[in-house]
Amino acid sequence: MTTRRILRSGVTTAMAAVLAFGGAAALGPSSAQAQDFGPDTCRQGFVWRDARPGDHVCVIPQHRDDAASDNSQVAVRTLQNGFCVSSFVWREAWSGDHVCVIPQHRSDAASDNSQADDRRLAVRAWDGDSNGTLEISGDHFNIGGQVRVEIRLNPAGSVQWTRTVTATRHDGFAGGSFGVLTGHPFGCATKNAVARATDLTSGRVTAWVPVGFCFNF
Repeated sequence: MTTRRILRSGVTTAMAAVLAFGGAAALGPSSAQAQDFGPDTCRQGFVWRDARPGDHVCVIPQHRDDAASDNSQVAVRTLQNGFCVSSFVWREAWSGDHVCVIPQHRSDAASDNSQADDRRLAVRAWDGDSNGTLEISGDHFNIGGQVRVEIRLNPAGSVQWTRTVTATRHDGFAGGSFGVLTGHPFGCATKNAVARATDLTSGRVTAWVPVGFCFNF
């Protein structure tokens, strides 16, 4: 078992719907698909903080509003020496962030920074060996969202294997994660196929992952 393998808690046969050969196109992303900002896309329910240009820490909408409001009050909250007027403190969302805020907003910024990786929809997938069976795993998905996993002989080829699973919480993995057994042996001589996973809530798709796909005869 590799250190990156996910235990399949919550991924049962009942939850894994077997799609027909080549039927991956039948399951498209949600009609509420979010705009894709690559690895900086936030999980559902979160937005960029935008406390400065390029501040892509994912926060709840209220914290983004708080940051904008605090930025607008810099002049009245800051003394001539750069320190804050009484009852305000530096926000310190990054080194040198001396915007003066109430103490709760500084605590919020620190908490949001600590959860930044978990809140990004930077979907990824990888293969692994589960007692001799090829397993496809992934993380950084929407928690509780459906994920379509598929294997093709090449990116433009037809689907050879597919499942739809639910991404849930697993210790040590960011966001929603999963691990699904393919039913095919692990350890083919060559990486003769590719796998990917699609977050059906947002439409975000992982990069293609080379895998060894041994056919069962």
